[in-house]
Amino acid sequence: MPLITTPAGVEVYYETAGDPSAEPLVLLHGGGAQLIGWSEEFVALLVQAGFFVVRPDNRDVGLSQQTGGPDDLLADYDLNDMADDVLALLDHLGIERAHLTGMSMGGFIAQLIAIAKPERVASLGLMSTTPCSDAEFLVGEPGDGQPVTQAPELLEHDAYVQMFVRGQQGLQSPGFPFDEQESAALAKRYYERIYRPDGLVRQWNAMLRGPLDRREQLRGLEVPAVVIHGRRDQLLNHRAATEFAELLPQAEIHLYAQMGHDVPRELWPEFVTVLARTAGLASAPGGAQ
Repeated sequence: MPLITTPAGVEVYYETAGDPSAEPLVLLHGGGAQLIGWSEEFVALLVQAGFFVVRPDNRDVGLSQQTGGPDDLLADYDLNDMADDVLALLDHLGIERAHLTGMSMGGFIAQLIAIAKPERVASLGLMSTTPCSDAEFLVGEPGDGQPVTQAPELLEHDAYVQMFVRGQQGLQSPGFPFDEQESAALAKRYYERIYRPDGLVRQWNAMLRGPLDRREQLRGLEVPAVVIHGRRDQLLNHRAATEFAELLPQAEIHLYAQMGHDVPRELWPEFVTVLARTAGLASAPGGAQ
């Protein structure tokens, strides 16, 4: 079982795919998402493109350590601590420098790694994410910024699957068909792998602890980056992409008219192409070293 214990004493589960001598690419998922949320087919495309793919479960989800009990919801960590978990995993794997691709909260973590340890980051893939948590980058009514203190209801298997599918439907890309059977199959895998909804709440509370604004630290960061965002994102406003373009000198922006807050299958080949091209810039003449 691929499990490490970080210097902070947190157990992090991970899986890898591809040739360990290939270019390392770490996929960091969003809040509450397990590593299996990155489709095996998408991972296979990345491997075919020449990457050694590393997928960790962020702490408090999946098979990584639960940092509290079912009623212990106030996280004792923040996003910087989650970034340190990834760096500890790179150390364990003997990876000095990796390409990082983060979705939503995973994008926050990737940014913080690049800020704290730019020498460890070869390139960035920022998907459906933002450089800060200001209201201008949030869709809908902003929350009050207060931690969640009520434990979520524990659901039976079928009720959980129904809830999961409804949630994915609410975030799907309007321009592409929604595969309800595929969503239900993923929900079953999530539930059977581990079902601990309190972990999601602690992750949310950790996000509230920040750092909430990364713009000044990102400004002028010399790393090849590709920013992928949907104009129909239901959570994070696509204006974040243009903000990244102003902050990161080497950012390439890809906006999709009918993409929501998901990773639509129809766009996987294009995502792989732009991630591989961005990774290539890291070793090109004049690229980030």
